[in-house]
Amino acid sequence: MKKLLKMSTLKQRFLWVMGLMVVFIALPILIRLVYVQLVRGTAYEQEAYGQMQRDRILHSPRGRIVDRNGEELAVSIMTGALIADPEKMEDSEAIKKKLGQRDARRIAADQLAPILKQNADELYKDFCEPGRRYLRLQRTMEPHDMELVKKVIKEYNLPGLSFEDESKRYYTKKRAAAQILGYVGDDDKGLSGIEYMYDKELKSKQTPYSVLVDVAGKQILGKDKQEKADTEKLSTVYLTLDSKMQYVLEDAMDDAMARTKAKAATAIIMDPYTGEILGMASRPTFDPNAYYKYSYDSFNNRAVGFTYEPGSVFKPLVGCMGLTEGIITPNTPFQDSGSIRIADRVIHNWDSEGMGVVPFSTVIKFSINTGMVQLGMQLGAERMTSYAKKFGFGEPTGIDLPGEESGILYDPKNMYEPDIATMAIGQGISVTPIQVLRAICAIANGGELLQPYIVKKIVSADGKVLKEGKKHVVRNVMTPEVARQMREMMEKVVSEGGGKTAAIKGYRIAGKTGTAEKIAEGGGYAVGQYIASFVGFVPADKPRYAMLVMLDTPRGAFYGSQVSAPIFRDTLQQILVAKGIQPSSREGLPSFEEMNAVGSKTKQPQAAPPVLQVLPNGKIKLPDFKGIDMRAAAELLQRGKLRLKPYGSGKAFQQRPAKDSEVEAGSTVEVWFQ
Repeated sequence: MKKLLKMSTLKQRFLWVMGLMVVFIALPILIRLVYVQLVRGTAYEQEAYGQMQRDRILHSPRGRIVDRNGEELAVSIMTGALIADPEKMEDSEAIKKKLGQRDARRIAADQLAPILKQNADELYKDFCEPGRRYLRLQRTMEPHDMELVKKVIKEYNLPGLSFEDESKRYYTKKRAAAQILGYVGDDDKGLSGIEYMYDKELKSKQTPYSVLVDVAGKQILGKDKQEKADTEKLSTVYLTLDSKMQYVLEDAMDDAMARTKAKAATAIIMDPYTGEILGMASRPTFDPNAYYKYSYDSFNNRAVGFTYEPGSVFKPLVGCMGLTEGIITPNTPFQDSGSIRIADRVIHNWDSEGMGVVPFSTVIKFSINTGMVQLGMQLGAERMTSYAKKFGFGEPTGIDLPGEESGILYDPKNMYEPDIATMAIGQGISVTPIQVLRAICAIANGGELLQPYIVKKIVSADGKVLKEGKKHVVRNVMTPEVARQMREMMEKVVSEGGGKTAAIKGYRIAGKTGTAEKIAEGGGYAVGQYIASFVGFVPADKPRYAMLVMLDTPRGAFYGSQVSAPIFRDTLQQILVAKGIQPSSREGLPSFEEMNAVGSKTKQPQAAPPVLQVLPNGKIKLPDFKGIDMRAAAELLQRGKLRLKPYGSGKAFQQRPAKDSEVEAGSTVEVWFQ
């Protein structure tokens, strides 16, 4: 009985203990579970999600810039910035068990330094800096370098390293149109040129989004969004530039700088009937892919941002003023004595020689200062300045490029007689190259002063045209009859006068040379320093292209007829042939077919036309061009993706490189014709 009582007591005690355990241990746990799951469940779920969530930004590539035909000039690709979180660069327990004790920061520094071209010890020092959570090691990495870094991270199982999306800009033609395109800073902000002017339309889109990561910080969700970045393109800016014409212009500028040793240079090609800029180049220049290596002077687009005294290229415009006012006709006689005194100033002709009594057309043809001074004095300060403003001088043209200068005109109230005289010969005023060219285009097109433009259109990703450049007539500045009379006079400048070096055989060229003294920094004129220029258009009767060439301080020869006119000739000669513009006269220009016809009439075996031979190594073997005309040579070279640089007109008689030479595709072949 005692035994049974004892067992009953033990059982009761056990039950009491178990009951107490339920009350003091299990019940609080149960209450806590109810609290966690039901009362605070939603809050804890959000907190856990927050610890796994990482905020990131989805970048889409910056918009493209292309030429008028869609050829890419500036493009972007998605790349990344290498980021380190030094606090997370320690191995986890799992990694320590797998790889043993090691210094992950030291390994990362040693392996990444050669790829990043940085000092390994300096990197290690940065990785060990206490409290540092964000370290940007390198921005806009090259795709090849990114792959090398990813390989290192994976091979050595390195924690705390990741990539942030970035857009990297590439300029496909390197230096071509550099000042027009401009460049982009590290923050994807356009800093000059079209990149700056249309930064809002081109700037890459940044979309915030979230991803989930595991305990090691590796992304487990959101990858699909990141992969869409490359497909979310922005607007495309189409320029009016023609890449082929631009290349010819760039090549001409390089050649001019090498031959003349000029301090700087610029050239512009414009459609005289629309105002479209077809080509524009400045020297010195730079490669926007590595803009940080160049001086600030290289970024200046001298076509719009350089002011100078125009010299004799201003004379046709003064002539138009006189024709419009009825003061002169092309046949109005002027007395040329070689020099003329106006108040206390004596103005000489360029050669100090006089031609006696000559018609005004001869004044323009031979750029006679004395005749222009006489016309200027008849026009007077008020009328000449008023007309200059009407031609667009003294204010920006409104071209869609940054950094345009206005130039400077006299205040007619403050002009005295020598000021009137010097303005009539293009001195004492300040202009930009683009101002001069568009004013001359008014002569070419029959009297319309146009607003030049360089953006043809901007198209959004869905094909919608956001902006379209169109012909805009600012005002009519002369009658078609006045324009015709001046065109004829300017044509004689090239065919008979001081601009013969600009002549292209078979084509009617109208133009004007200019040689102006250069202003010294301290005032007055710099001794022996000149601005040499040539401006003109072709064909003279129905102009297709207008072009200006300006050289700043050429060494040796310095007259516009000596240094600028030949550049005009050689550049447009290539363009006319490449664009298939037929000459006005074929006199002295036998075609390839005509040459073959002559051979058949004499019953001589017809020589096989020259052919380009593409070699197994990809190079091109040049034939002998002797005896064929410029058009045949250009067409032949174009088949081999080679460029022609012609000299003269007629039949080919000399070439460089020589026949049988092996050249790379894209090379330039010089051919002389006579």
